[in-house]
Amino acid sequence: MKENIEKFVDEAIKHNRYELLDILWVFSYSIPSMTGYYNNKELFKKWFGKVCTRNLQKKYNLKSIEITERMKTFIDFLNNLTDFLSKETFYEDSELLRGILIDKSSKILVKNIGSKLQDLSDLENKILSFVLNYIPTRIQDSIKEAERLKLEYPRNDNKYGYFSDFHVRTDRETENITYFVIDPKEWTYIFNLLFDDELKEQKFRTQSHRKSIGLIFSPQEQYEEYSFWQFGDELVKIGVGYWVFYISAKGNVRLEFIVPNLIYEDIISYKEQLPSIQNFTARLEGIKKERETKKVEKEWSIEEITESEAVSEVLESEIEASIISNPEILEEGLELIRNQYSTSVGYIDILCKDKNGNFVVIELKRGLGSHKVVGQIQKYIAWINENLDKDKQVRGIIVIKEYDIELEYALKGSKFPIAIKIFGQEPPVEENIKYCDKCGKTNKKSAKYCVKCGQEFWM
Repeated sequence: MKENIEKFVDEAIKHNRYELLDILWVFSYSIPSMTGYYNNKELFKKWFGKVCTRNLQKKYNLKSIEITERMKTFIDFLNNLTDFLSKETFYEDSELLRGILIDKSSKILVKNIGSKLQDLSDLENKILSFVLNYIPTRIQDSIKEAERLKLEYPRNDNKYGYFSDFHVRTDRETENITYFVIDPKEWTYIFNLLFDDELKEQKFRTQSHRKSIGLIFSPQEQYEEYSFWQFGDELVKIGVGYWVFYISAKGNVRLEFIVPNLIYEDIISYKEQLPSIQNFTARLEGIKKERETKKVEKEWSIEEITESEAVSEVLESEIEASIISNPEILEEGLELIRNQYSTSVGYIDILCKDKNGNFVVIELKRGLGSHKVVGQIQKYIAWINENLDKDKQVRGIIVIKEYDIELEYALKGSKFPIAIKIFGQEPPVEENIKYCDKCGKTNKKSAKYCVKCGQEFWM
């Protein structure tokens, strides 16, 4: 078995098929639970396919047909390993696989990262700087937490404590650090505050494979929602970590992001070359205190109560979902290309084409300052113009919930055509009609002005 694994790894290295090495790494990090693996083999396969697809798309920009070909090569190799990961040798086999990968491919992974470090985008530099500054802090926090727990529970021999956003995994025998599990959602929140950025989340919906329980008339089809965060995607591109997953004995699945210690230790020396974070420790403490205060206020319902008229608030997520499902509510002839469109300078909220085939970049204001949202959409328009469509006119639309005079003035100096669309308070309530929010008159879905009072519609 060892010889077969080594041969597969050697062949992948010889032919520069590094994607196969990444698939093996992801596999090795996704099998820490023997009962989870054996009790849910079909579910394991499906989630392994999801995380591998995400990793290969982001790191190598592979298309679906190319990912399928790499996965088939891996599956054929796995099926030819007799008794690999049997119940009797499960943990020994998983450690064997990881040991071979460390011995034979770790230098290649690190070398590939080194070749990218000189050409990172501004965003990638910031994210890498944050990770290399924050991991040492969290390691020390984990050590302090373990010491605190030992005073409370003297039999607790763990060297590192567990946090919801950070977990140090160690080798069973040597107790050396093998990798770190981080929570991209939590780290995104802190990163955005430190760098005044807007990293995003991309949500997906998948059918649940867990058996339905409860009343007999409960729905047969159940769905679960999961998210990949831009923070993790950017680290995958650089080569610093992987999307993996953990599956419990009962079939509960949790997406995770891991940073191998061998990579972290090798690139920590690059920290001084990256953008510095002024007063990093003090600012982290400030964020921590602010969150603790908000937590207390939420738990004890401490809030300032003021009387005001009842308002039905339209959420940003509802606006975005409405536009994605039917872009023509903004403009007749708009056709969706993709939401959360990935570029080298960030993620575009919604990318469309108009009836003339021109690209239209759509951004939601999301509470951002007027100058910031204008700068953001101009950045995306320029990128589309340079990389996708140099011959046609690329334009933008900023969607807001209420009139904003500052935004109007901020757009006056823009060299790109950018329109402002105000999301109406009264969205369409039936399939083929819409109501005027001024006089209540019913109009055709395609109407631009109310046939009774002449009010211009937001769509």
